[in-house]
Amino acid sequence: MKDHAVSRRRKSNRRTIRSASGAGSASRRLPSLKRAVRLLPPLVYLSVLILASWLLYYSVNYSYFTVREISVTGNRLLDAEQARQAVGALGQNLLLLKTPEIEQSLQRVSVVESAQADLSLPGQLEVTVKERTPVLRWQARDGSFLVDREGVVFSREAPRTAVTLVRDLNGPSLDLGSRVDAGVLSTVTTLEKLLPEQAGLRPPLFDYARGTGVSVPFEGGPRVLFGDAEDLDSKLAALASIQQHLDTTKARAEVIDLRFRGRPTYVLPPPPPPAKQPVASQVRR
Repeated sequence: MKDHAVSRRRKSNRRTIRSASGAGSASRRLPSLKRAVRLLPPLVYLSVLILASWLLYYSVNYSYFTVREISVTGNRLLDAEQARQAVGALGQNLLLLKTPEIEQSLQRVSVVESAQADLSLPGQLEVTVKERTPVLRWQARDGSFLVDREGVVFSREAPRTAVTLVRDLNGPSLDLGSRVDAGVLSTVTTLEKLLPEQAGLRPPLFDYARGTGVSVPFEGGPRVLFGDAEDLDSKLAALASIQQHLDTTKARAEVIDLRFRGRPTYVLPPPPPPAKQPVASQVRR
């Protein structure tokens, strides 16, 4: 019995020693684990930073993201190559491009009214343009230009459809992107509509001169001076009255001036010079 009791005490002592040594080992491992936990977030951040840097480098330098093709749609007057040059994105990284800036660069081209840019992979840039619509062909001293409804001079190309011709008789030179006088544009477009309706006349073209304003040289008839767009209804009523008077009197006016409200006038052509009488020759005897 004694031996058995002694054996049990020895086993208990060994377990106590092991427990104490295990507790010491655990207490030694605990600070190391805490340090590892404290180091974990910086390591994660560093790993994420390295990965992001690698992805950025890969994105910037990989040809998959390089713009290799620019397609242009909606253009008629605008040359596609001119549109590509205006964009200037060929060979650039697609991820670094901004569509609003691309659209603004296209809108600086005089013929473009608005533009839309779409980016897609791999390396595709699609551009859709809306060109200005010509309402006038403006004949200036240095050539003929197309003008849109806002008065913007946008092209030297010949119009694809017939548009009204305005001859600027004494104006300055024009540049693409400049604007014509808004008052002249309003007068011409209004007269183009009202003359056939209210006077039964279809203007072949319009002339504009600083000082006299807008006039219409009717073929085989008078030159009618309208001036500006003010009170055009009264001017057209006066024109109809003068036409009726001329038809009644079988007269033909050379100029009809409607520029001054309430004082329309017309000018008749000068009478033909009198016929020369034949001179009798003297017969010598």
